[in-house]
Amino acid sequence: MAGRVAAAVGVGVAGIAAGLVARSLVKKERGSDGDGAHPDGWKAVTILGAAQDFERGGYPEPLERLSESLEIRIDPAPGDKGFEVHARVRAGADTGVDGDPDTALRAALRDAKQVFETGEVLRATPRPHGDRPRTLLGGAVDEAEDDAKGEGVL
Repeated sequence: MAGRVAAAVGVGVAGIAAGLVARSLVKKERGSDGDGAHPDGWKAVTILGAAQDFERGGYPEPLERLSESLEIRIDPAPGDKGFEVHARVRAGADTGVDGDPDTALRAALRDAKQVFETGEVLRATPRPHGDRPRTLLGGAVDEAEDDAKGEGVL
């Protein structure tokens, strides 16, 4: 019995390790996380809900902060699954944020989606239960959480 449990654990660990290696190789081969830059600078997010509710009274706060320096277009999502918000920084516009304006736009779109769908910007950190021990799977989760607001796809 103990031998079968040990074998099952070994297979599970090997599967996780193989998945992490494959993810790393695919990422390097593609050169991106599947979030290639649009040639005209547009970034988009699909939101579940009604577009007229999204625009009512202005955009959700994370997007409203940048709205004066953005071009924003709202289209129906494929299959009647909500709507898509497309945005790009206007040429020569000052977003008023430090750093890359495209990164700020990406974060604003993601945060506006969360505010509209859930009423708040969801946070994985700080963890209310404190730090967790570093494990193989926990390390992969930590990396994904760290990349979530950047250029990665989560």
